[in-house]
Amino acid sequence: MNDFVTGAPADRLPTLVRTRTGYRVYDPALIAGTDYVVDDAGDLVYTKLPAGAMTGTAVVAAAVVALTVGENSWSWSALAFLVCLPVALGLAIGVLSVIHAVTDPVRAYRARTGHTRFARDIAATDAASWQLCARAERLAATPSWQAGRIDPTRTLGVLLWTAVAGGEAWAADALTQLAEPATGPDLTSV
Repeated sequence: MNDFVTGAPADRLPTLVRTRTGYRVYDPALIAGTDYVVDDAGDLVYTKLPAGAMTGTAVVAAAVVALTVGENSWSWSALAFLVCLPVALGLAIGVLSVIHAVTDPVRAYRARTGHTRFARDIAATDAASWQLCARAERLAATPSWQAGRIDPTRTLGVLLWTAVAGGEAWAADALTQLAEPATGPDLTSV
């Protein structure tokens, strides 16, 4: 059985994003302990209260107010809806802005680490880092990694960041050893 397959976007390392020109690797400390994730485009997304849910709530709230205030008249209901919708959307934008201002992971990361970089772009010209990113991507797409049989403590993201951003040889060796499947009759670790 070949465990190394190309995974779907959901089957990826949370801090590794494939870009047009290569890879972007994020420091796992950026999103550790937060309600943010790095999406497939490399954007930080707040997962606790999605913007789509807030927009939907604003539209529903405007419709409920319009039907309540409309006095059984379609014209009054339509007018109330057209007045309430921008107000409700403005409130939703305000709530999300306050949430993002308070919980911004980039600001918290910079407060902890100074103005160090939290992401690094890897181009094909950087062969060693490119190879490490490709190995990490391949490993994260495997059912064994997703199930936690390989790397149950989830050190892959930290190893990748340390290897490509810190240039640590020991991290590159550990990542390579983690990504290379054991073979032979003494296979006991997988």
